[in-house]
Amino acid sequence: MKKWAIVLVGLIISVLLVGCGDKADEDTKEVYSAKAEQVVNWINEKNYDKITEQFDENLKTQLTAEQLAQIEPVIVASGDFEKVEKSTVEEKDGMKIVVLVTQYSDDKRIFTVTYDSEE
Repeated sequence: MKKWAIVLVGLIISVLLVGCGDKADEDTKEVYSAKAEQVVNWINEKNYDKITEQFDENLKTQLTAEQLAQIEPVIVASGDFEKVEKSTVEEKDGMKIVVLVTQYSDDKRIFTVTYDSEE
């Protein structure tokens, strides 16, 4: 339960940071929204290794595919993935922060995916 509290705090902080950024232009929004949607697809497919392949070396040491898999019960409880309802992309300190609001058959989920300047 403590891990979920930490994840929840992290998501809240991410959402707060998004509120402090600048809106990205439409081309940037399209590119980064598509990349983030691919990450959500990999989560839905339980392809956590593919997600960690996208990480820089620092993040690879901090978050493993096995740790990512801990979100699986939440995704399963959400039901079948239906669609991305909303996507926003903001820029802050050279980072692109993508927030996806997704609809599953039994619940909504919000994903925050952040890309650095080196992607």
